[in-house]
Formats: sequence, C-alpha cells, structure tokens
Amino acid sequence: MYLPSATESAAEKENTTNKEVHRKNKEKQKQDNCMATVDQKVTIDCPWSIYSTIIALTFCIPFNAKHSLLSAGKRKYVQVCVQNLSELCFHLSDNSLKNSADCRDLQLVPLNPESEQVIYSKQSIFFVWELKWTKELPLSLQCLFSVSFCPATSEEQSLILKPFTYEFQVENFFTLYRVKTEIFPPLGAEYCKTGSLCSLEVSITRLVDLSEVDRDEALTESD
Repeated sequence: MYLPSATESAAEKENTTNKEVHRKNKEKQKQDNCMATVDQKVTIDCPWSIYSTIIALTFCIPFNAKHSLLSAGKRKYVQVCVQNLSELCFHLSDNSLKNSADCRDLQLVPLNPESEQVIYSKQSIFFVWELKWTKELPLSLQCLFSVSFCPATSEEQSLILKPFTYEFQVENFFTLYRVKTEIFPPLGAEYCKTGSLCSLEVSITRLVDLSEVDRDEALTESD
C-alpha cells in the first residue's frame, strides 16, 4: 500500500538543505509509525528529453500477523492475530484459513463473525478456527490465512486491493499438560463471598512424556 508524502514547496525544491531536512523528517516519521516498508524506484523516460526522471516510492505493509495453537481438553484451535500497523482504519471481510496439504481427515471450522469488521489504527483483531479430525492429526499443518481489506474512509473505498495473506506452519499438536483450577469457599461457608479469604487449587497433570527437545527446555525444580 503506497502512502504519498506531503508535496514539497518550490523553496524546498530549490534549497538542498531543506531537502535533506525533509528527508530526515520523512525517515523519522516512518520510524514513528513502526510500519514495515518496501522501497521501490520508478524510472520515467520522456520521448522529447534525453534525461530520465527517477521517482522513489515507499510502500507500507499495513498489517502484521502471528498465529498460536490453543488447546482445551481434547479440543484444539488455531488463532491468527492481525495487527493494524498503519494510521488508517480498514474494513476486513472474507477471512479464511486453508490447509495447503488438502488433508481430507482434517477440518478447520471457523468461529468468526461473517459480517464485516472494522480494524482501527494500532488495533489487533483475532480470528479462531477449531480443528476437527476423524483419524489422527498430521505431523504438521501448512496453513494459508487470507482476509480482504479496504480503507474505511469513503473516498478510498473504491480502491481494489489484493487480500492480505499470511502463510505459516503448525507442528507438535500433542497436549503435554492439563491444567485444572478450582476455588473453594472458607471452612464452614457454603459460597465464596466478596471480602472473604478463599483458597485456589491448581492441578497440573502431565499427559504424555516429554521428548528430548522438550526435556532440555523444561523448567527445573528450582524454577
């Protein structure tokens, strides 16, 4: 996505010092926005001139995505977080998550609203899919996330933009631990009440043996 910078005045074009100041201010503004950028140059040739005009363009990547694997009992979920890095607001629609390996024994059931969502500047939106399988989970899962977007401003909604895509791989589906918590009321009381001291019981059960890699990274007893 190309975000045009402010137009330089005639005095700035004639003064080299002002150009350098403008360039530094532009670089500082780019760092403050914390946006990933891609710089490109376009050369324009005129048939009635022997000189070529070089125009520098800076394309900003509007989104950043990351994924995580969630587990609740025997149910597993894939979560994708989309963060808006730009100063603009966007409409998000038609989100999807596909398995590149085309495994028929595995289904990705979306748990997201089908309606259009608005993502504001510096905001993050989460998308979740539940994994459902008939036989056994594959050793790895190749995923391709896609979501369509357009600027939320009315004058820029006519822009035709390609969907934002994010490709990732999920491995190690095994659930190593099960965590169960329960809060008990004080002795002699039937319910937990505000202001009363209650006890919290946490139970951690190891479901499968740790592999050699996990055993090396596991916490020691002193930790």
